[in-house]
Amino acid sequence: MTLQQLRAFVAIVEFGSFRRAARELDVSQAGLTGSLKALEADLGASLLSRSAQGVKLTAEGERLLPRAQLMISEADRARDDLQQARGEPGGTLHVGMGPTPTAILLPLVVPDFHAAFPLVRLRLVSGFHEQLQPALQRGHIELAITALPDSGVGTGLTTRHLFRSKLVVVGRKGHPAAAAPSLRDLQHCEWVLLGSPGGPGSSILRVCAENKLPPPAVAATCESFTQLAALIGATDWLALVPSLLVDQGLLGIQVATIPVREATRGSDNCVIYRSDTPLTQAAAAFAAMCESGARIVTKTPGHPRRLRRSG
Repeated sequence: MTLQQLRAFVAIVEFGSFRRAARELDVSQAGLTGSLKALEADLGASLLSRSAQGVKLTAEGERLLPRAQLMISEADRARDDLQQARGEPGGTLHVGMGPTPTAILLPLVVPDFHAAFPLVRLRLVSGFHEQLQPALQRGHIELAITALPDSGVGTGLTTRHLFRSKLVVVGRKGHPAAAAPSLRDLQHCEWVLLGSPGGPGSSILRVCAENKLPPPAVAATCESFTQLAALIGATDWLALVPSLLVDQGLLGIQVATIPVREATRGSDNCVIYRSDTPLTQAAAAFAAMCESGARIVTKTPGHPRRLRRSG
């Protein structure tokens, strides 16, 4: 079993055809087919089946795929790390970003990171913890910067705390219930969730349950704060969001806080990475810059443009 054979197998699966996989890997289709056959012969198993609808994984292929992806990503990171240690920074850093760190930290971290590692290509993946944790475990990303769910992280992962996002209720400016003193007074309102139920973005469900209130009426679910701000600004819907976003003006001027008296337990935003693999030099630097940025954002009013460089 060789990396070349594994790359051929993964490429065929990811691109859905031998022809496109050969083009993307810049090899001949005959060479790609030969690599797959050699891999199957070495393993004594058929990994793919072909039909008029395209290629399909066999049961053995299904079992091999996540391991093959992990081996390839680790080999690529080992190469990048050695290059960076020799003073030849290059390669690609794959980072998963949750919505709050994207809005709060990314504008602070990226300029300094690019100045320190100008030859490292940054590839960002957006998502919530439920999407980013499997990507970490399979080696698709090296870091995840996101809010943790109440259940915490899975086994084999390390977390480094960045900041805790206090939650506040928001609605459009001039909302009919803008002076409501309690969540109970908002029971007639409809709500917007950020992400799927059970994740940090659906905390209003948990908050209502903790305060022994009926579940709120959910009018919409969205995937970004841009979508959320547009929905809130154009309707009488409400949302529960991190107070940092309001403090920094990142939801726009049409969104305002409704200061209800109930305590709204927030979410911890962390850097998350696999415990069994050392971070590359670029990943370690990106994580450290996120920690510096988090300290600045949580202490400084307004939205700072850059991190202060030390040394």
